[in-house]
Amino acid sequence: MEKPLMSIGWVLAADAQSAEVRRAYDQARTKLLDLLQEQFPQFYWQMELYAEYRYSPYGALELLPLLELGVHEKLSHGWDFALVLVPNELMPRTRTFTVGVPSSALEVAALSSARLGVAKELSEGLAALALHLLGHVWGLEHEAQGPMCPPEACEALHLQPFPSHQQQSVAQRLSEVADARVEEEEPNRGRLAFYWRSFWADPSSILIDTWGYAPWRMPFRMGRLTAAAMVSIVFLLLGAEAWEVGVHTTGLQLTASAIVAVLMATFFLFWGQNLGEIARHIGWREQLVRTRIVVFVTLLIGLSSLWVVLFGLSYLAAAYVPAKVPLKWLGEPIGPGALVRHAAFMATLGVLAGALGGNLEEEDTLKAELFFDEET
Repeated sequence: MEKPLMSIGWVLAADAQSAEVRRAYDQARTKLLDLLQEQFPQFYWQMELYAEYRYSPYGALELLPLLELGVHEKLSHGWDFALVLVPNELMPRTRTFTVGVPSSALEVAALSSARLGVAKELSEGLAALALHLLGHVWGLEHEAQGPMCPPEACEALHLQPFPSHQQQSVAQRLSEVADARVEEEEPNRGRLAFYWRSFWADPSSILIDTWGYAPWRMPFRMGRLTAAAMVSIVFLLLGAEAWEVGVHTTGLQLTASAIVAVLMATFFLFWGQNLGEIARHIGWREQLVRTRIVVFVTLLIGLSSLWVVLFGLSYLAAAYVPAKVPLKWLGEPIGPGALVRHAAFMATLGVLAGALGGNLEEEDTLKAELFFDEET
């Protein structure tokens, strides 16, 4: 029986210029290929080194364009995964410096050789770093030992195989990836059918990748989005009309309006921030559709979490308001049920306001929040 093909492309996005560095790059690719062939012999491994010199080897580079370049080349060449390699420093968003960023949503990682030494030390460190980033792309988390040890916690980067439990997890993920792509099985499907089939082709990895992004933390990471939602609640809290509408809205109406508001806000941000525009491509690609589904579901859960946070804050704020104030506005005392309905109404309006505030975020900022697994 023929082994399933597993392909990883190394994209050199800037010319290293030094012949010694270029040799180290090729040695790193060979070392990584040998390790993967030894540890996962059930697959036929292919690892191509492809030069696409888009950038000068001087100056720090933004990470997001490198990841998007990797997606484009991955789709163009039909690879399963891509590593975008540069000799430049990388521009971090939250850390002092970074040597690489994996993206399980895009199935791509970007990495730099700038801080990994020279010659043999460079090839060993680069291969180890590439395996660490691929581990994240394959759904693994940090551990104290093995290739998933955070580079900053290790004395030196050494290429080593995955422990048995991680090996099994990676093998399962790769088996799902190695299955025939939807466009290969049924290339003439319509748009909705193609999205539906792409989701069910590998639903577990989509859910694993979405979970890995911890979308419930989005309200605390997206400052402008959350600020816009909070400002709207503050103003509504002090308005008699908002109290009257919220208290007298039925539970069914509030439930339906909350669901519709979260969906509207998700669609609004997804298209308003061009989150589906990841790479130019010809025809339908399961990999690209899968990425869009991961991003959309992550955003949907994030905005649902925002609704829950706003509901809790609205309830506490409404309970803190002196009882005489809403009594004067409404002409009747406010019970716990009325406070719950009012808080739900406020949270629903807050999510819509947050979606507007989210479009005030820089497009690259929101994409980085959704695409970066970590800054290594």
